[in-house]
Amino acid sequence: MSVAQGATPPYVGRSIEAVLEELRAEGMALAWSSRLVTPELRVVAEPGSEDALDIAREILAVHGLMLREDEGVYLVVRVPASAAPATGGEPQSAVTEPRIENITVSASRYEVSRDISPSNFVLDQQTIQVMPDVGEDPLRITHRLPGAAASGASARVHFRGGEQSEVGIILNGQRLFDPFHVRDYQNIFSAIDSRAVRGVEVYTGGFPVRFGDRMSGVVLMESISPDEPAHTEIGISVFNTSLLHAGGSGDKRWLFSARRGNLDLVIDSKFGRPSYYDVFSQFEADLTPDMTLSANAFYADDLVTVVLETDPAELEQAESRTRNGQAWLQLQNRWSDALTSDTILSLTSYTNRRVGELNDSEKIVGSVSDIRDVTQVGLQQDWMLRRDDSHLLQWGFSFVNGRATYDYAGQADYFGLQAIYENQGASVARSVSAAPDGASYSVYFADRRKLSQRTTLEWGLRWDDQTYTGLSSDSQLSPRLSILRRLGERSELRLSWGRYHQSQGIQELQVEDGIDNFWPAQRADHLIAGFRHRFRNDVALRIEAFHKDMQRVRPRFENLYDPLGLIPELQPDRVRLDPTSAQSAGIEFSLDGERGDWRWWASYTLSKATDQINGGDVVRSWDQRHAVQAGLHWSSGPWDVALAGGAHSGWPTTDLMLEETGTGPGGEPVYTAIPGPRNALSHPPFASVDFRLSRRFDVPRGSLLAFVEVSNVTNRSNVCCIDWDLEVDEATGEAMLESSNDYWLPILPAIGILWEF
Repeated sequence: MSVAQGATPPYVGRSIEAVLEELRAEGMALAWSSRLVTPELRVVAEPGSEDALDIAREILAVHGLMLREDEGVYLVVRVPASAAPATGGEPQSAVTEPRIENITVSASRYEVSRDISPSNFVLDQQTIQVMPDVGEDPLRITHRLPGAAASGASARVHFRGGEQSEVGIILNGQRLFDPFHVRDYQNIFSAIDSRAVRGVEVYTGGFPVRFGDRMSGVVLMESISPDEPAHTEIGISVFNTSLLHAGGSGDKRWLFSARRGNLDLVIDSKFGRPSYYDVFSQFEADLTPDMTLSANAFYADDLVTVVLETDPAELEQAESRTRNGQAWLQLQNRWSDALTSDTILSLTSYTNRRVGELNDSEKIVGSVSDIRDVTQVGLQQDWMLRRDDSHLLQWGFSFVNGRATYDYAGQADYFGLQAIYENQGASVARSVSAAPDGASYSVYFADRRKLSQRTTLEWGLRWDDQTYTGLSSDSQLSPRLSILRRLGERSELRLSWGRYHQSQGIQELQVEDGIDNFWPAQRADHLIAGFRHRFRNDVALRIEAFHKDMQRVRPRFENLYDPLGLIPELQPDRVRLDPTSAQSAGIEFSLDGERGDWRWWASYTLSKATDQINGGDVVRSWDQRHAVQAGLHWSSGPWDVALAGGAHSGWPTTDLMLEETGTGPGGEPVYTAIPGPRNALSHPPFASVDFRLSRRFDVPRGSLLAFVEVSNVTNRSNVCCIDWDLEVDEATGEAMLESSNDYWLPILPAIGILWEF
C-alpha cells in the first residue's frame, strides 16, 4: 500500500501517534501501546519511501521501535538488542512472530493489554489529560472503569465489590505507601502528578502472580521518559500550582515534578486550611548498554485544618499533619537477549499526627489525639527468562522490614439523640499504644506458554508471610491460572481463576476503634471469563463476567448515617461488622471506538456485593446493582473537548427508629434510637456529568494550554448521608425523629493554564 502523492503534509515535526493514526485510517492494520508511542514522540526526518509500511518503519526506527506482524496486524514494539546495528546507523526493521510478552495488543486507544490476564486496562497520558476529573488526578480516572464504585469525594475506589484498601498503587515498580492528600478526611486527591506519568495500567481483578498482598486490584504507573534535551512545564489551576522539568543527555535522563495545592487560597479560611504539596524526582542512567540504574524519590506533605462548625458553642474542627517520604533505587539488567532482572531497594518514612475537637453540647463533646509513625526498608527482585518466542518464565521475591508506633487517645460525651442510641453509653474513652515490628516476605513463580497459534496458558504460584502480626501459621499460598484462546482474527476468549490474599499492613492497626491486634490475612478467589472482539470499524466490544468469593474477612467499622464525619470513630452511629465471608459477582459490558476526530466509550455493569453476617447476606455499603459510564472526546488541531458521565443505583443506607423503652424517675417516657436492618434501604440513584474544554496556543517560546473544567455540570444533589435530629411534637409533646440529607460534591468549576517550553 502506498500513500497518495500530496495526500499528507510533510512528516517532520508531527507526532508519531498522529502519523500512525493516519496510516491506520488509510487501511494499514496498526496497533500500538501508549507506553511506547507516547504523545511526545515526533518525526525527526522525512521518510524516503512512499510505501505506508516503510514510512511507519522509518519514523519508528529513530526512536528504537519497530514493527512485528501478528495475524495480519502490525504491532509497534521495542527493537531488541540483537537487532541494533553494531556500528551506528538505524536499527534494523523486522516483521516476525510476536514474542510472548507482546502477545496481545488491541487497536483500541483506551486499552492495550500486554498480559493474557483479563480485567486489564491501559489508559494513556493523553486520555488522562483530557478526561474531566477533579484535581487533574491520574487515579480518579480509574473511577470510570467498569466494575468501579466511587463517591467522587475521594480519589480512592472500590473494584468489584472490594474495599478501597484492597487496591495496590505502584509507581516505577515500587508500591506506594498511602499516596493521598487530605488522607484523614476522605483522601480527596492522590499525591501523584498526572503530567509526570506516561500512562496508568489497571487490573480490576485477576492480576498476575507477580502482584500480591492485595485482594481486588492493582494500579500501575510509570513516569514519563523524556525524548528531548530539556522540557519544562509550569501550570496553575484552581487545584494546583505545578512545575515539571524533564530531559536527557546521552545515556542520562531526569525528571522533577513539584505541586502545591491551591485549595487553601480558594476556600474561606473560616472553614479550614487544606495545605499540601508533593514532589517526585527520578534520575536514570545507562551504566552499560545492558544495565540501567534509576534513583526515585517521592515526598508528600499535608497540613490540613478542617472546620465544620465555626460557632464556638458548636465548634467542630480537626487538624492533620502528614509527612510521607519514599526513596528507591532500581537496577535493570539485561543479562542476555533471553534473561533480564529488575532489582529495587527502597526506604519509607511516614508520620501522621491528627488532633480534633467536637464541642456541641446538644450532641457530642469530644477530642482525639492520634500519632503514628512508620519506617520500612525493602528489597525486591523480579526475573524474566524468555526460553523462546512461545515460552516465558518469571520469578522473584520481596522482603520488607518495618516498625510502626501508635499512640491514640480519644474520648467523647454524648447528649440528646446521640446519647440514646441502642447499646450506646453516655460516654466513651479509648487509649491505645502499640509498637509492632517485623517483616513481610514473598516469593513467586509464573510460567507462560503458547500452546498453539491460538492458545496461551499461564500458571503461577505465590507465597507470602508476615512476622510482625504475632500470628502463627498464617503464611499464604496463592495459585493462579489464566488461559487465552483466540477465536479468530479479531476475537479472543480469556478465562482466569486465582487465589488472592491480603495481610493487614503494619500501619493498619485499628487503634482508633480500640483494637491493638492484627487479624489473619484475608482471602479472595477470583473467577473471571472475558470475551473481546474488535470490529472492522475500529469499535471494540468487551464482556466480562466475574465472581469473587472472600473468606476470613477482617472485622471493619462503619458509620451508618454519616461516612463524612470529622472524627468518625467517636460518632454514636459507628458499628463493628464481623462478616464470616463476603461475595461479589457481576457482568460488565463495554464498547469503545473512534471515527475521525471523535472518540467515545460506554459501559454497563450489573453486579452485587454482599457480606455474610449472622447467617444472612447483607449488601455492602458501596453496592451498586446497576452502573453506567460513558464518555465522548473530540480533538481537532489545538482544541480538545471531553464529556464524561456516570450513573449508578443509590448506595445502601439504614433506617433509624425511635422506640419508647421505659419511664424515667419522674414518669417521663424514655426513648431508644434503634437502627433498622442494616443497609435495607437505598439512597436515590447517583448521577454526575463532567466537562472539559482546552485549547493550545503557540507562543514565542513553547505553547500555552488553557482549560476550563466543570465537575457535576448539572449541580445534581447526590445524597451521601442522613442527618438525624431528635425533636418534640408541639401538638402531642411526644419525641420524634427528623432527618435531612447531606450530599456529595456539588458543581465544581475550575480553570487553569499550562506553559510548556
